Amino acid sequence: MPDSETMNIMLLTDDYSKLYAAAMLTAVAATFGKSIRIFVSMEALPAFHKDPNISRLITTGRVAQKIIETNGQSFIDLLRQGKEFGSVTLYACSMVMDLYHWTLDDLVDIFDETLGVSGFLSMVEGEATFTF
Repeated sequence: MPDSETMNIMLLTDDYSKLYAAAMLTAVAATFGKSIRIFVSMEALPAFHKDPNISRLITTGRVAQKIIETNGQSFIDLLRQGKEFGSVTLYACSMVMDLYHWTLDDLVDIFDETLGVSGFLSMVEGEATFTF
C-alpha cells in the first residue's frame, strides 16, 4: 500500500527551473511533515558538483536567470531548507558517479548516500514518484 506521507522525486534534468521547482516542492512538503526521497541521476547530478566549472553548465531559462540575477535562493539552498524542516533524503546515482569517477566528496554536502536506480525503484515501488 502506498505511503501517503512519503513523496518520491527523481531528478534527471540539467534544467535549473525544473531543479528549482523540485526543490521548492521538497521544502514545502517537508514543512507539512512529509518524508521526501530524492534520487539524483543523469544530467541533474553534475548540477550538484562542487566545481563551479561543472555545476554552472546547467540550462537556465528566463525565470532561472531572474532568480540568479536577483540573488534568490538556489535550488541547493531550498533542498538544505527542506532537510532542516523535515525528513529529506537525497541519493546520488551510483551509475553516474561511476561514469565520472566521482565520490560524494566531489558533490555539495547534501547527499545522504549513493544508490542505483534499481535500489531506488524497489524502495519506492507502488508509490507515486515525481520526475523532473
